[in-house]
Amino acid sequence: MAPKISLSTLAEACGVSTSTISRALSGHPSVRRALRAKIVSAARKHGYRRNELVGKLMSHMRTGRTQQFLGNLAVIHVPSASQPKLLPAQHRIMAGAASRAKALRFKLYEFSLGSDGLTMDGYARVLRARGVHGVIFLYTEPTDVMADFPWGDFSTIEIDYGKREPVLHTVCLDHFETFTNALARLLALGYRRIGLFLTQFKDQRIAHKWSSAFASYQRHSGAIGDVPMLITDALDEASFMQWHETHRPDLVIGHVDEAVAWLQRAGVRVPKETAFFNLSWTERKRPCAGLDLRLELQGEVAAEAIISQIQRGERGLPADPHTIMVRGRWVDGPTLGRRGTGAAG
Repeated sequence: MAPKISLSTLAEACGVSTSTISRALSGHPSVRRALRAKIVSAARKHGYRRNELVGKLMSHMRTGRTQQFLGNLAVIHVPSASQPKLLPAQHRIMAGAASRAKALRFKLYEFSLGSDGLTMDGYARVLRARGVHGVIFLYTEPTDVMADFPWGDFSTIEIDYGKREPVLHTVCLDHFETFTNALARLLALGYRRIGLFLTQFKDQRIAHKWSSAFASYQRHSGAIGDVPMLITDALDEASFMQWHETHRPDLVIGHVDEAVAWLQRAGVRVPKETAFFNLSWTERKRPCAGLDLRLELQGEVAAEAIISQIQRGERGLPADPHTIMVRGRWVDGPTLGRRGTGAAG
């Protein structure tokens, strides 16, 4: 991408001040028509494009209307065959994005790809008609369906890794580091035989970061036992309890909190005999300990990042995609104790 010409460089080329350039490009009547035409022609020649958002903000500041609405954003949910609808967690991410956008004086429109029969060109027309400057993509699983999107017309970002190509700026949870830190804390609580259970879909959805973090910690710490991971397409009570009976972990970690009921039905005391730690505490169905995946915060960070891109005039595919990682947060609960006491940690 060619470097952008600055306002001062354009002013130097035209032999006028930067304030004159700014007034001319905004159509201010104080600039003579002939001079304005000369400046506009030079701007086109040198590839200068005025940042509409900055211009609007400066106009508001000059008139004392600094709390006025600035622009529009959109979030596009890209469904998959296995997950055609927004997940509850994704609704919370979108709520966080909408809340932060509103605080920064932007409106957020929400779309779900394929729900209204529009083609890719149709979505692009709708976005342009609504004056959308930036688009946040929310994926259910990796897909190439957005390959024909008109990237050059918008600032873009995705939440969690969802697209294979082209690659966008991304906001996601730091699953690996968050889980690694949690394992160290669980070890400090006295757990020495820890087991991880996941569905295959969930493990793939987060690029195997949970299973990778567990395998790495299990191998390099040498302190949490050698319980093999249970990763299966269909996680059910029978397969879980068979795994538990075979390997006898003192702590089970997973994203399905029905495991607590399965253990209790088998007469296992939770947390005294086997504790439970929820990797997706945010989606819990019962009181438990686990990791808050900061769903609303992910949406808030995405809104801030896309607005920053718009303010810098950055559109199109990034030459060097950036990833912003959000840390999860530990939450205590009744399914976890200090080993040997059974009391909540």
